[in-house]
Amino acid sequence: MLCEGEIIFNLTKKINKKIISELKRVIQEYNKKKGEKTKNNFDNSKIIIKIKSENQTITDYALSLNKKLKEFLGRNYKIGVKSFKIKNYKVSINLDKKALKIPKIPFINKIEIKEKKAVIFYKEISEDFVKNNNVERTIKLVNEKVKKQYYEGKSEHHEIIYSSPKRNPVWNKNPTEEMIKQNWIIQGPTKGKWIYRPQATAILRAMENIVLNEILKPLGFVEIINSNIISGEKIWNKTGHLAGMPMELYYVAEPISRDPKIWEEFIDELKITKKIPYEKFKKLVKINPLQGLTYAQCPIFYWSLRGKVIKDSTLPLKVFERKTNSFRYESGGRHGIERVDEFHRIEIVYIGTKKQLIELREKLMEKYKKIFNEILEIEWRTAWVMPFYLQQAGEIKEDFKDKIYGTMDYEAWLPYRGSREKSEWLEFQNISIVGNKYVDAFNIKGQKEKLISGCSGVGLERWVAVFLAQKGLDPKKWPKGFKKYLPKIPKGFEFL
Repeated sequence: MLCEGEIIFNLTKKINKKIISELKRVIQEYNKKKGEKTKNNFDNSKIIIKIKSENQTITDYALSLNKKLKEFLGRNYKIGVKSFKIKNYKVSINLDKKALKIPKIPFINKIEIKEKKAVIFYKEISEDFVKNNNVERTIKLVNEKVKKQYYEGKSEHHEIIYSSPKRNPVWNKNPTEEMIKQNWIIQGPTKGKWIYRPQATAILRAMENIVLNEILKPLGFVEIINSNIISGEKIWNKTGHLAGMPMELYYVAEPISRDPKIWEEFIDELKITKKIPYEKFKKLVKINPLQGLTYAQCPIFYWSLRGKVIKDSTLPLKVFERKTNSFRYESGGRHGIERVDEFHRIEIVYIGTKKQLIELREKLMEKYKKIFNEILEIEWRTAWVMPFYLQQAGEIKEDFKDKIYGTMDYEAWLPYRGSREKSEWLEFQNISIVGNKYVDAFNIKGQKEKLISGCSGVGLERWVAVFLAQKGLDPKKWPKGFKKYLPKIPKGFEFL
């Protein structure tokens, strides 16, 4: 890495010739120790250093010299260093891949790329920007964006592990459309939300009870209840959701005040016009701190364990959460009850050693297999998946190759979409071991053991969509195993 730039240190007092002479000596000795050569200028209360280096980044040099100057000037002359900045900073880096196009990066004034080399230009960066490692993160982001160009729009690795016996479907209709016709469900007042009437609700609850009785209770999982509101700063910024999928999150704004007088003008205009005065409304709510609705139930659980040391005797930690709904902005991707913005989900979370979680995953897989084959009697398959970009970036760890870390997706055939061979199957269930990603993010440790974690999300709407797509809406045609959990469909509403 080749770096060059101009570091300007702002002092609290002017410096005279004697101090300048001493500073030249201090900087010269420091450069000799660091193996650098610099051009130095002194202007009243400023020290200006021009440097070109292949040994270290200019940011590292500036931070360490800043400490040295503070010690020397403070001890000998009672002069402080107020701050420093770096001007005309240029960094040359090697890329892992040849760029297909120039990426857009915040804070950078200019970027030049030729083959597998990039030159990044900053006109000026502050001390805080340097101290927060923002330059290093920028360099990392350049490489990430270049690598991303190779996998955008491509599919993920997808390896079929198991396929269930083939089943003969009882019909080939879309269950969402048929449930609407029969008044089992009705679309909500906002996009991607549904209201479930007694019949559909009973099926959802039956699915939930199957999971509780066939999986969670036998395997010793205990229930927790989370908050619906998630902190962007304390949680999503640490888990990566905010940087990875900000376009999919639902955000929550707090009122700036509960004082009715502050809201009086907004209320009066609303009463007169019967239309929401959005410009006034935007001034009455705040988006800082950033908050949002639950995307997945596990991040806030990890946050609740932040900084804790878990006793080895309680491992593996096994919990589930089913009370908070999940919200994901699907935009144009919404479809039926299987792809919605608000859905009901059982989040199964486990923390323990690698050996413990591998054993637990096997038990979960056995339980799911029994449910899908013997109770629901559906046609399904499992696939080992890994995002395509990890392969392209050469980030396939041995643990992934050995199918230790990663995700197992469960997919089901929806007959109304076409033949099982040519149609797109629906991913309706998964099991993951995510390694140390979340336990490290929240500094969760074991008493003696090194911890990793995993999760398994049960999307109840998708279970219902798969079951009804293959088994229909007539309870007489449903499997006996499922009828044990739902002996009779409740009577719905009647309308004139």
